[in-house]
Amino acid sequence: MMRRRSWILALAGAMVTPLAMVATDAPAPTSAEAAGSPQRANVVLITVDDMRADELRFMPRTTRLLGEQGVTFANSLSPNPLCCPARASLLGGQYTHNHRVFSNDLPYAFSAFDDRSTLATWLRDAGYETVMLGKYLNGYGKWSEFGEDDGTSLDYVPPGWTQWRAAVAGLPKTHPDHGDVYDYLDITLSDDGRGFTNYEGQYQTTVLGNLSVDVISAQARSPKPFFLYASYMAPHTGRPPEPDDPEPVLDRNGRSVRFGTPARPARFRGIFDDSIRAAPGASWHDPDISDKPEYLRSLPLINDAERAALLELARQRAESLAVVDRQVERTVNALAATGELDQTLLVFTSDNGYFLGEQGIRQGKILPHDPSLRTPLVIRGPDIPAGEVRYDPFLTIDVAPTIASLADVSPTAPVDGVSMLEVARSGDLGWKRAVLTETGPRGAVRDTDESGRPLDVEDPGPTDVRWAIGIRTDRYLYVDLATKEEELYDMATDPDQYHNLAADPAHADLLAMMRDQLRLMRACDAAACRAPLPRSLATEPGESIVRGR
Repeated sequence: MMRRRSWILALAGAMVTPLAMVATDAPAPTSAEAAGSPQRANVVLITVDDMRADELRFMPRTTRLLGEQGVTFANSLSPNPLCCPARASLLGGQYTHNHRVFSNDLPYAFSAFDDRSTLATWLRDAGYETVMLGKYLNGYGKWSEFGEDDGTSLDYVPPGWTQWRAAVAGLPKTHPDHGDVYDYLDITLSDDGRGFTNYEGQYQTTVLGNLSVDVISAQARSPKPFFLYASYMAPHTGRPPEPDDPEPVLDRNGRSVRFGTPARPARFRGIFDDSIRAAPGASWHDPDISDKPEYLRSLPLINDAERAALLELARQRAESLAVVDRQVERTVNALAATGELDQTLLVFTSDNGYFLGEQGIRQGKILPHDPSLRTPLVIRGPDIPAGEVRYDPFLTIDVAPTIASLADVSPTAPVDGVSMLEVARSGDLGWKRAVLTETGPRGAVRDTDESGRPLDVEDPGPTDVRWAIGIRTDRYLYVDLATKEEELYDMATDPDQYHNLAADPAHADLLAMMRDQLRLMRACDAAACRAPLPRSLATEPGESIVRGR
């Protein structure tokens, strides 16, 4: 049961004051609003956690209401495919080496994120009501905020948020409102930093859907535009355990492998059993792993018991997304019912993708191969055509600049991403820029700084903590590892990324070009991150490799 009455239900029940007027520190109307200028569009950003791009097929309502009524980006990529770094990039528009959130753990994660300039602050300063629901950055509540050496952030509300209902970690188990971000049936949300609401026994995806509908209903009564960020946890692994979860199995080396799954409501279990007959990566088989770096060569081939577990995992992930699909529909219906739909930009995406057997990786993310790097992204809104597909790259760092462009606001700090609004509205321009891929600390340590300069023996200075950095173009992926190994793939001839060409003399010139691009990008900032590719690596509109498949 819910231990404390939800803030939004209490407000909706009172039906006295519009939600937008509750915040006592809301900014005054802008001069444009005072003069009666047309209201800027609302923004609803819906994110999920660890969803692969190819899993969008399990969300027919989202496809129908957003994809068929808007634009689908076929090359949506998460440059650092890990929860916390990706979420920092989404909010601040910067690559990891600029926002410094390198991992999900200390000394990085939530505590490392300088939140003084984010999409929320830009929109709030421009007169938007800004509402956060659900998962924020890893460690929120548990660890201190940016600039503090100790303490927790349980009562912290980041700048820019009018209403703050982020999922909280770190409450003691003895606290009456204790819950956990990764428990589907026991989530606790902050009440604007003044307390908590626990939803024990309620499925958190539905909780966030309910709150989204209530927020939209309340905000529609305000003359101000609003920004709603609804951040769902599905299909991320989460408690509680369920009877049909796969048991641990032994790999070919005799080691126990446990497959983490999301929890789902009972009525959704089994709905994809007939349509999902194997996990996407179950048939992945590299015919020759001798060209791969050691960390991939050391993985044993997936056996039949693991394939069965992967199948159950793939089904459960799809089932959890089916619940999100219904919340997207409810969100769109709420916008339509309040008359806000036509003046609202809706964006649906994920923080990163996920491996389900590819590259021999049973489950996980982090690495820059396609299953982990690719995310779903559909966008619907004012002047965006219906039912079209774009092939230009849309990166996590582009989300904030794109929304800022729609709202006609300027970021208050440098951003590395670009606005993709005109591409969504008018069509592809071609894949003209490199994508920098970054994976944070892991095992081997580099002997260079972030620019690639060797460290001084006597005064080494800060080292580059990134374990894997690389360059992604439309056709190629190049990866430089801290172990001094390299990877190079040609997705035109090798879409499964089986064949590492880094040591192939026939591709020496290509390798040199990709190394040059990495030298230019590895410590880039702002405009330097958007520098055009050489013509030999760029593609024109209509030439995308994905489009040709």
